[in-house]
Amino acid sequence: MTKLALYFRLAGQNLIKNRQYQFPFFLTGAGCAAMCYLIRFLNYNKGINEMYGAVYVAQMLALGSIIMGFLMIWIMAYANGFVIRRRGRELALYNILGMQKGNVAVVLGLEMLALCAGCILAGVAVGALFSKLALMLLLRLMQFEVPFGFSFSLAGAWQTAVIMGILFFCLYLFDLRQVWKASPIDLLHSDQVGERQPKSNWLLALFGLVALGAGYYIAAATTDLLMIILLFFLAVALVIVGTHCLFGAGSVVVLKLLRKNRKFYYQPRHFTAVSGMIYRMNQNARGLANICILATTVLVSVATTVCLYAGIGTTLDNMYPNAIGLSGPCDGELYRESDFDDWNARLEEVAAGYGVTPDQYAGFPLLLVDTHYAEGTFVADVPIDQVEPSGWTLQMMPASDYTRLTGEQVSLQPGQVLACGLPEGLSDFTVGGVPMTAVGQCSAFPPVDGQYIGDNVVCLVVADWDTLNGLVSSIDTTGNGYLPPVWYFVVCNPDGLTDDQVQHCAADMLHAADPLPDGLKRVVAFTRSYMRDQMYSMNGSFVFLGIFLAVMFTMATVLIIYYKQLSEGYEDRSRFLILQKVGMSAAEVRATIRSQVLMIFFLPLIMAAIHLAAAFPMLFRMVSAFGTADKGLFIACCGITLAAFAACYIVVYLLTAKKYYRIVKM
Repeated sequence: MTKLALYFRLAGQNLIKNRQYQFPFFLTGAGCAAMCYLIRFLNYNKGINEMYGAVYVAQMLALGSIIMGFLMIWIMAYANGFVIRRRGRELALYNILGMQKGNVAVVLGLEMLALCAGCILAGVAVGALFSKLALMLLLRLMQFEVPFGFSFSLAGAWQTAVIMGILFFCLYLFDLRQVWKASPIDLLHSDQVGERQPKSNWLLALFGLVALGAGYYIAAATTDLLMIILLFFLAVALVIVGTHCLFGAGSVVVLKLLRKNRKFYYQPRHFTAVSGMIYRMNQNARGLANICILATTVLVSVATTVCLYAGIGTTLDNMYPNAIGLSGPCDGELYRESDFDDWNARLEEVAAGYGVTPDQYAGFPLLLVDTHYAEGTFVADVPIDQVEPSGWTLQMMPASDYTRLTGEQVSLQPGQVLACGLPEGLSDFTVGGVPMTAVGQCSAFPPVDGQYIGDNVVCLVVADWDTLNGLVSSIDTTGNGYLPPVWYFVVCNPDGLTDDQVQHCAADMLHAADPLPDGLKRVVAFTRSYMRDQMYSMNGSFVFLGIFLAVMFTMATVLIIYYKQLSEGYEDRSRFLILQKVGMSAAEVRATIRSQVLMIFFLPLIMAAIHLAAAFPMLFRMVSAFGTADKGLFIACCGITLAAFAACYIVVYLLTAKKYYRIVKM
């Protein structure tokens, strides 16, 4: 037999003999290759690139590619590191039997080449098999028709092969380094080296608790939208650091405190479980913290994206309640109605050409001011173009316009208003220092388009234009002389028009709006159907990215759990055999195993649920910034996501625990 043939034979035998480690590694590689092909397939799909909203899809796929790349490196490096550690004795025997490290490198290279080729072929095949399903999911989420036919992306397959080849080559270099720097004796006893008992590091545990508390505080206390975006990643970093410190140093401190509790510790199953975990907590802590962080990532990504998608209807109702809406700010602090008479008539004539009746058309001015509310005072300190979900939006019009639009006769004295949406029980209040008294309701206030309308919206009808202009002059929203402008709105709600007809009507009205009347700086047009398509394109691709990344993170979680159970099973087998030899019954051993596995396995899930609950305020404010300010919906999405993930987590536990029990009983 030639040397090359011997190398091939050894590589083949090693893959078969170590299938317990190599097969999960192969499945992981194939899964990564499949996900890589899927995202490349969607990126090169002509139908997606030419459809409406392609820019959102391209942005989401680009973001997904970056995150997926880092995750692939991390997953494959973790799996490969476990496999090479478990093979230490085998590689040492090769050296002892006369093979040089160069010969071992050739065998490892052939193994890695075979695994790489298999992962690429299997991954591309699986990716191609599910590519149509992924395309259907994306298009359905974006409310597009799914085309017939099947396509295969050669460019996607080629790029997947190149990416996976580079990744496997880097893993091979890492394995060579591990083999080259270790002596045969070290490799021979590598799987028998136990963990030293870690010391109780109270300082590190306290630091972890402080870091976690700081992350939680940022999530709960940050209300400014810009600061939320800036501080979100700081909060995430603090939580990650705090989680690792608490699972590492904190867990040791807790376990040693349990050991001091005689009533708890001096029971057979608690004694062996706690003592065993103390000695292996250095290794356990990293895996448990990684599982917790991955689980939290899955929960956050799925809950937020699903909430955004489920809340599209509510967002449309809030932000675009009319079929067609035109709006623009007036130049200067004063609005003159006479400047808009001819312009308004021109737009109404165009709308009438599409069958819009006078009762389906309305043009009116509004004073829009964003405020913060405190103890009967609306403080107008934020410009309308920097509106915050946590603020209060005030919409104000004079009684004459309200009567014209609704037909209700209104008679108000200076300082009196009709109001809707005020805090419960409030009748006397101030706006920008101007005192007001609510003397009735204005339930027929016309809805407007293109403005962020959250839960806190107050509609006010004031006595006349002099009152409104005086209010404009008294409000300085920035402290630098910035006065809130009056906005002019035109809204249409025709019956029986198709989406295309609505779009043409809006386009013709926008064309007829030029030239603008004196005092109007600019005008923009919105249609509910157009914005609906925009939201489904953006949020649909966002949800797809969330699901895609959730699958990747879940795959990483399952891999860590499997290898963790496998590793601990081999480490615990000899220990439990010794316990049985010194008198512990088989039933007591099973109870000890169950206690240890449950204690370790469900701790990351519980901690991930706590992380999600702590992040809820910040996540809800971020979701609200996209227009979905429905707290009940977000709570439901978080709860359903947590329940679904917990169910999957339990299934993984049952499957991997069975493997652990089988190894321990060998």
